Amino acid sequence: MAEALHSHRRHRCWLFRPLAGNIYLPALPVLENEFHASATAINVTVSVFMLTFAVGPLFWASFADWKGRRPLYIISISIYIVANVLLAAVPANYGALVFLRIVQAFGSAAVVSMGAGTVADVTPPKERAFAMSIFLLGPQLGPVLGPVIGGALTIASWRWIFGFLGKLSVEAHLIIHPLTEPNSHCRLCSLGRHYPDAARDLACQGRKRQTLRPSQLHPLSAQTIFASGSRVGKGPSPSQADSARILAPVQLPPIGIVTFNTAMLYSTYFAIAVQLPTELADRYNWSTAGIGAGFLAVGIAMIVGSMLGGASPDNQVDPENRLADQIWGVIVCAGGCAMYGWFVDASLHPAAVLVATFLTGFGMNWVFVATTAFLTECVAQQAAGAFALGNMLRNPGAAIAALVIPSLVTKMGSGWCFTGLALLDLVLVGSAVIVLRIKSPGWRAARKARMAAMAAAKPGGQK
Repeated sequence: MAEALHSHRRHRCWLFRPLAGNIYLPALPVLENEFHASATAINVTVSVFMLTFAVGPLFWASFADWKGRRPLYIISISIYIVANVLLAAVPANYGALVFLRIVQAFGSAAVVSMGAGTVADVTPPKERAFAMSIFLLGPQLGPVLGPVIGGALTIASWRWIFGFLGKLSVEAHLIIHPLTEPNSHCRLCSLGRHYPDAARDLACQGRKRQTLRPSQLHPLSAQTIFASGSRVGKGPSPSQADSARILAPVQLPPIGIVTFNTAMLYSTYFAIAVQLPTELADRYNWSTAGIGAGFLAVGIAMIVGSMLGGASPDNQVDPENRLADQIWGVIVCAGGCAMYGWFVDASLHPAAVLVATFLTGFGMNWVFVATTAFLTECVAQQAAGAFALGNMLRNPGAAIAALVIPSLVTKMGSGWCFTGLALLDLVLVGSAVIVLRIKSPGWRAARKARMAAMAAAKPGGQK
């Protein structure tokens, strides 16, 4: 019973962290007035958050491999708490806002690199699929719940956004700290090292000491595990980490191309996301609560796109057949983007504008699902690294979009601006999909041949 409670509390911790990026969006028009700044200047605070969130996980991951996750959870959540408290309390100053948003993003980025590994560490194998599904709800629910909560809180004050996040951070700190104490239910899990299932299962059976064979060890784990002893050995220091390993997947053409595709579409979505609050406030006189509720359309679209995209037939023979699903998603996303621009320019009923955002979010996540399926079948060994790399590259694209979109809308108008983005999606992403359909089978065959040659070159021809 206690373990079930711990499991529920652990899962709840991971749900609120993605709120930080989306809860802020409905307050953008309010912040322009509060800080007497332009839309571009306020969007800088969004861009620096996204950029920091892109590179922050690399830092946290390298130190987690060295020192373990427990101390980094405590440090990162403490940083996040301090940033939110200061954002809620410090007098309005633009420079302070930008700096503290960087600190806030850096503190929240730890969960990206350590969250999934922690779920695997502390969850029994028979419960892990459910636990991971709960963990992955965060990125899905963030775009749905974040703006709604942010819009409601901004009615009182924009500072309540950060007060709310700070309160949740304190709660997470109080939950995680006892669960990671050395005297908790599993010492190995509490220390939070990167261990494979075999290591954790042996240690959690109550044995005092287990020395595992190299084949049972994760490359970054300690060589000896103490289930009830005093300590666990350290992994390699960050200076020893192979940074090339992180970026290695992008050297494979299929991964580089599909990562570019998803980054392009995510940038398009985010351009709409940062511009939508201004349009709803200025053109339609919506309140901040209404603006937050307006994001429900695109948030629900992302969930529906993921569900329907994941329900597509699995009987394709070759991975390249998955790319046909991308084409439909790109068309829907680009169509929604162009519709949004012209609907806003014509000041059509806001329901039409929200339908356009729905199509954009639906098409984008449809492509994400097709990309995931393609990578899983095409480069299964590097799929996890490819997903992490894709997440890292999407955020800079979104940061650039947030920075330039106000100026482009002012100079071009919403219609032509978002039509241009839609055409870029169709031409660049569509061309990339065609190249993959033609070239990917040859790339896969060449890669398999290289891997076979490398396996044959090992002592004894071991694979």
